[in-house]
Order: sequence, then structure tokens, then C-alpha cells
Amino acid sequence: MSDFLPMKTHLPHLGEDLLWRIFVRADPKTVGKCRSLSKAWNFRLCTPNFVKENYKENKERNRSVIIGIGFPPSDQNSLWFVRAFVNDGSQVQFNVPTENQQFGFYAVIGSDHGNICLRISMGGLNSRLLIWNPLTGKKRYASDESIKHLAHAVSIYAFGFLEDTIEYRILYAWKKNFSQRTLSWSLYTSFEKDWTQSGTFETNMQKIGPKYVVNDGIFYWIGWEGANLTEASSIITFNLLQRMFHEAMIPMKVKSDYHALTQFNDGVGFVTYRNVGFTRQVMVWQLRRNWDHDLEWEKMLKVSGFGLPYTPTLFVGKDIISVMEARSGHKGFNDTEGTDVLISRLKYMEGRRENLVHRTWQEHVNVKTITLHSEGLFMV
Repeated sequence: MSDFLPMKTHLPHLGEDLLWRIFVRADPKTVGKCRSLSKAWNFRLCTPNFVKENYKENKERNRSVIIGIGFPPSDQNSLWFVRAFVNDGSQVQFNVPTENQQFGFYAVIGSDHGNICLRISMGGLNSRLLIWNPLTGKKRYASDESIKHLAHAVSIYAFGFLEDTIEYRILYAWKKNFSQRTLSWSLYTSFEKDWTQSGTFETNMQKIGPKYVVNDGIFYWIGWEGANLTEASSIITFNLLQRMFHEAMIPMKVKSDYHALTQFNDGVGFVTYRNVGFTRQVMVWQLRRNWDHDLEWEKMLKVSGFGLPYTPTLFVGKDIISVMEARSGHKGFNDTEGTDVLISRLKYMEGRRENLVHRTWQEHVNVKTITLHSEGLFMV
């Protein structure tokens, strides 16, 4: 141990502009800790402009996937969640800040700008929506519009922020039966804290969704029709700012055996998959909106030699994050059936797969949802 006392030096003065640049690039968790230094720091690091810029700089860092697990058959009865970072597969606790009761469930509606929207049922009809930022711990509740339309053929939620703002909105859309051409909707806004807008939309599609992608304040769904509701015919969009639906037909050259939407290149990708002879082929088309609210289709990616599981799949950068489930056991009188859930990352540019998470449940469960989440400081 040295007998010399450390020398006291004065740190150079850092101007406001330089501090702004430093903290805008700092990860959201570090910024959150610095907010507690003083009231002045808290004010600087809570302004809407700072929060938006910090998210833009960090949205590609610390991205994670949230997997909902539950009992069959419904896709809205998740009882457990697995959250893992997409870079290394390290798992993170996902403790919803509302204790569930017997016969209740959680359903992830979506994630945007660091906030997650869930539908929570405490059993029976006692359900509500939770908007929650896992990083800051802030939360807000909203009424559940879907309980007014039980047993409807179409009943979907979507959650997202308006482009370049700190305001979020929740859309609920429904129709009573598949043959009905009128889709009804209502809209919750964070500023008004209520379902204040409503309307209808005439569509030729029998069913839309249920999975969606949000990008720049616009929701995207696939519109389905046909005898078994398996024919992808159109892309349905809803503009959160204009509060309007639009429908764009899917070109015949794009259609395939399997269709899905994903985030892709900071936009929206339309994924197709088919078996061509003895070769598997995956293709991604970039969807771009024009001034007439129509969609332009640009072929962005074509990869042969691997297939996509018919379970939720996400394109994250140059990787594909997929979830697979497998069951074991013979269902004998004294046998128990186990379920293995595997989260893997396929590096399609290199043609190799890495396993990220492997979890086992000693019962028959299904993967319900897969949600891509980026940390942010947006307030609910």
C-alpha cells in the first residue's frame, strides 16, 4: 500500500452539448442510474427529445426475445415466459408486476420503444391491459375492450408508438364472423388515457392477423381468406396518426406455401418459404409504402438449403431467431409427457445454427408468442 496520498486534480468542464452526446449514446440502464444523481440530471435525462434520441442510438443493443409458454389450445394463455438476449442467449428474468391468480393468464400483445403491452386475465372476465417498461418499472393499466366482444371470429390487439413521438396507442379490432365484411375498431391513446376513437373498415378479407409488425407508427397484418382461411391475399395496415386502415393485395409472384411478417432492415419484411424439388427456399420481400398507401415489393433476400419451422420466427439483423418445441413420453398410465423448447439462432449468411436456450417442462405445453424487445426509457 503506497504512503503517498493520491493527488487531487480538477476534471475539465464538459459543456452541455458534449454531455448530451455522451449520454445519448450511453445504454439506457446507465442513463437510468444517472437520473438519480440530482434533480437537474433527472430533468436533462427525462426530456422527450433525449429519450427519443437515446432509443435510436441503442435500439440495436441488448435486444431480447420474450417467449410465451402455456397450455393448449388457445394462443392467449401464457403462464410462463422465457426472456433471452439474442446475442449470447443469456436469460433475463421477466417478472410481470402483477401477480396472477389461479385460472388466470398473461398474453403479450406487443413491444415497442422499450414498453411492453400485455393482456392480463385474473380468471373469468376480470381482465385488463398492462403497459409496462421493464427497465424503469413504470406501468399503467387500461380497460380490456375485448371482453365486450367475446366469442367473435376476429378479436385482435396491436400496440405501438406514433412515429417520432412519445405517445403510444393501442388498437382493438373485431368482427363477429368471418363472412362479415365490416371490421370494427377502437383506439386507446396514452395522452387521453381512454378508448376515445372508433370506426369501421370495409375489407374483402375474412380474417386478419393475429400476428402483426409495427413500424414508424403503422401496424401491418396479413389478410387471409379461402376455405380454411390459409390463403394469404392482402396486407392490412393501420396508420396510428391518421387513424385509418388500408388494404394492399399481395402479388401472385410473391405468394408461396408459408407466409409471415417480420421486422427487417429497419422496416417490414414479408417472409415466404417453400420446398422446391429437394431444396428448401426462404425469401424475404421488403414492404415499402408509397404516397397512394399502396405497397411496393422489393426482393431483398433469397436463401436455399434450410427451412423455417412452422412456429414463430424473427429476422434479427443477419440472423434468424426461431423457436422449436418437441414432446417426449408415451402417454401411458404412469407416464408423463414432457415438452422441450429450443430457441436457436440461424446465421443464414454462414449456413450454421447456434442453440441459445433449451428449457424443459414436465407437461404438455405450447409456444404461444415470440416477441422482439429493445430496451428504452420511454415512459408509459
